[in-house]
Amino acid sequence: MVDLGRKIKEAVGAVDNLSKFEKFSKLKASYVEYDKFANSNLRQSYFCYNCIYWINADGGKCMLVKNEGPDVMGNESNVIAPHGCCAGYEANYDKIDDTRKGKQHKKVTTADVTDKNKD
Repeated sequence: MVDLGRKIKEAVGAVDNLSKFEKFSKLKASYVEYDKFANSNLRQSYFCYNCIYWINADGGKCMLVKNEGPDVMGNESNVIAPHGCCAGYEANYDKIDDTRKGKQHKKVTTADVTDKNKD
């Protein structure tokens, strides 16, 4: 029972820390939307769609970057677009298609990458 109480305190502390976190402006994060890729297959390259911080709920949102404000090109969309990207991009390998040719390549997932970083 003590372990459960400790875990609840840790979870509450984590949520409290997240709510105090100040998001970056689009300019500070070097965010830009690539309009020419808006209708492309976004699973094959580096776009917000494939970032671990991007959330698709009522328009794109990001855990690190504010929705409002201009991007580096001066455009304002009030969302974090799936065809955008910024300096805080971190790949979500579970979403990116493996575009390498041949069957000799093993698919890499986010779990594979984060497990290696724990050592």
